[in-house]
Amino acid sequence: MVQAHRIKALALVGCTAVGKSATALKLAKQFGGEIIGADSMQIYRGFDIGTGKLTKAECDGVVHKMIDIADGDADFSVGEYVNLAKSEIERTHNAGKLPIIVGGTGLYVYSLLSGCNFADAPKDDNVRTALKLIAHFFGSKALHRMLTHIDQESAAKISANDCKRVIRALEIFCLRGQTKSESVAQEKPYDDLTIVLTLPRDMLYDKINRRVHAMFDDGLVAEVKSLLQYKNHTSMQALGYKQVAADIDAPREALEQITAQKTRNYAKRQMTYFNGMKLNKVFIDARDYDSVQHAVENFLEN
Repeated sequence: MVQAHRIKALALVGCTAVGKSATALKLAKQFGGEIIGADSMQIYRGFDIGTGKLTKAECDGVVHKMIDIADGDADFSVGEYVNLAKSEIERTHNAGKLPIIVGGTGLYVYSLLSGCNFADAPKDDNVRTALKLIAHFFGSKALHRMLTHIDQESAAKISANDCKRVIRALEIFCLRGQTKSESVAQEKPYDDLTIVLTLPRDMLYDKINRRVHAMFDDGLVAEVKSLLQYKNHTSMQALGYKQVAADIDAPREALEQITAQKTRNYAKRQMTYFNGMKLNKVFIDARDYDSVQHAVENFLEN
């Protein structure tokens, strides 16, 4: 049973280009909400065009938090996101506003709403270095096999190619003597609802193609050139930035094509993640705002 005193938190997620920002603005205005970003790349200052940040005019007076909070060379963790976002949720609630968590980074949303926060999990440079050496000599898949043997549940959620997260899960086990999946909090911190916006695949892919085209029209290549000092940092792994930085002088048509392709692939992975998230969630067609509105009304009334 939901505890009556718990903060109500609404999350609005969905694939890239599905229409989260426009829907979130409508909801914020209708229900007196403030938006708390959940995008692992919109946190970086200067990474604007390729991450789809709204301009101040487009925000139309609606407060947006958890955007532009880190420099491009920052090593920003999920744990740091959760701690900062929790503070913003509490601040928003205390101001009499509805916290609306909006973004496409499912891991951020799941970690925040499930209570699964490893920010305070111990860290050890020696352990991490040893694990990196194993990955270097035997490959990232060898590390993933180790994780599968130790923590099958976590391994199933982490790609064998995501060496950084595999190492972190193994590090937690080494230092805590407890697997990452065993460490997940049992009680969720909020009374929450997650709305997953969807579109038919052909329509979503068309929107992605048009969005990528618009990004290049708006000056994505010039923006990437201005940020090349971050080429070896996590921030430059963002879609569009990575592809342009890898071959900055390639013809626009080629860069646009590979960026659109990688973005479509990412959207497919996003939906797989959203399908598997163990949260109180509902899937609604992004074109059906009435259903979104009714879901939020029911959530707030119950």
